[in-house]
Amino acid sequence: MHFQQSQLTRSTQFTLREHGFFVSQRDGRGQVDIAVEIPYEELLPVRLEYRRAVPGHPVRWIGLGLYGLYVAVAALSAWPLALAATGLLVALAFYYAWNNWWNQAILHTGRLQLVLADHPRDRRQVRAFADQVNTHTKAYLRREYASINPLGYIEPQLRRLAWLHELGVLSTAEARALSTRLTGRVSERGIRSMGQRLEPLFVN
Repeated sequence: MHFQQSQLTRSTQFTLREHGFFVSQRDGRGQVDIAVEIPYEELLPVRLEYRRAVPGHPVRWIGLGLYGLYVAVAALSAWPLALAATGLLVALAFYYAWNNWWNQAILHTGRLQLVLADHPRDRRQVRAFADQVNTHTKAYLRREYASINPLGYIEPQLRRLAWLHELGVLSTAEARALSTRLTGRVSERGIRSMGQRLEPLFVN
């Protein structure tokens, strides 16, 4: 599963790999800005945020640009045509900036904040991919870490269950049922060991 978005100044690619979430971003010249694989153990929480980053007083800057152009082309005595062409170019530039720079979709992870352009045509795909990342990561962590062995060491397994519960991989009922299977004790106060709250699992 992957997602890709291309802009004039940046291209971004996300890929769900076997053991991690791969992020690649390149600038407009094709040079690599970011190329990193985040382990699924360090990816959560995942959420999507929309932000409008319009610079202060954009109309003022457009007006100043048009005025400067008017002065320049008036000196060349070809101002009507040139002014109309410049107005069109400024409008196109404003439209491009609005869709590619000023409206942003930010994918928050446990390690990175990844900025995308909030294209209307991409909005549904971005939301769907963010949901896929969240679902895939939780399924991976459940598969790799949610199994228990009542005959093994209890403390590390309880820490693992508490970590999965904090990340939202296991519901409270699931975490409590698994801890009860490990300890033989029913606790209504969360996952505990020897009467003390456990710390989350440390992941290298």
